[in-house]
Amino acid sequence: MKNFTHKYTRRKRNHNYHAPGVYHIILKKAPAAPSFGEVSGNPAIPPGQPGCAYIKRSRLGKVINHIIYNFQFRYPVIELYQFMVMPDHVHILIHVKEHTKAHLSYYIGCLKNQVVDEYNKKLRYDYCPHTAIGATRQSYSFPTVKAEEIFEPNYTDKPIYSHQNLDIWYRYIAENPHRLAMRRQRPDFFRRVRDIDIEGERMQAYGNLFLLRNPYKEAVIVRSFYDEVKKEELYNDWLDAIEKEGVLVSAFVSPDEKDMRTLAEELEAPIILITDQPFPDRYKPALHDFGQCSKGKLLILAPAAPWPEQRRRHRCQRMNLLAQRMSTQLSAPPS
Repeated sequence: MKNFTHKYTRRKRNHNYHAPGVYHIILKKAPAAPSFGEVSGNPAIPPGQPGCAYIKRSRLGKVINHIIYNFQFRYPVIELYQFMVMPDHVHILIHVKEHTKAHLSYYIGCLKNQVVDEYNKKLRYDYCPHTAIGATRQSYSFPTVKAEEIFEPNYTDKPIYSHQNLDIWYRYIAENPHRLAMRRQRPDFFRRVRDIDIEGERMQAYGNLFLLRNPYKEAVIVRSFYDEVKKEELYNDWLDAIEKEGVLVSAFVSPDEKDMRTLAEELEAPIILITDQPFPDRYKPALHDFGQCSKGKLLILAPAAPWPEQRRRHRCQRMNLLAQRMSTQLSAPPS
């Protein structure tokens, strides 16, 4: 089978980009463009509270912020739900209110062009001070920038369907500065390794890699045929591991395993989570997992390449086998 590379700027197949809908848009900064801003504030303060992390926007960032905020007034078919200008990218959550003749990409292109026009006006003002005596526009050769010098070509979009909770997306976008500040303050808790040998498996890792060095790892595996006596015995073993500052290792698939993970997190115990799907290129953990990473309590392991097993049951068996190996042998990340 041909190995296709996922392209994040590829439009979603069979989706009607002329129809009404909600979209999460990401525009990335061009490599040569100045930063859109810098993270500031205290990441220890919860998002939304005074003094919390925020983005102190640069001049270009302020232009982008202004254009996005006013875009819906120029194009009434677009309703702005939420946005955030980050140092090297922009998140925008929009609602296309009615069927449009133009493709969504037309409106994104218009937004980029408006940013370019406004930023060039700022540059011209700097280059041709209004206080210059006898100065005329013809007296100067104005520097200009193009769209590709501010934004990377194209954009990333994700249609948000009606069954999905918009509150999650509001929070995700609003808390981007907090997550960036946390990653910068505690980089060891958010490390990513793309290829690491874990007991004979080629894996990727994201989170606190130091958890691999803990000599006491206990696999959390509950099989369907276990009776209550067996489960209670295992439960006591896992609690004992937590009390002795061990690490619980599991795919946490079954209800009993998930319950154990919940209890372990309540007790502030470290966890190594095994998954069966490789990380995407720009992988970031989900909101809950991000919070655990920020505490240094989580390491996520994923296959370095897709596993050949087609059936979910077989992949679960493979994850459980890896957890068992890790619980009886020492593993350490490469130096």
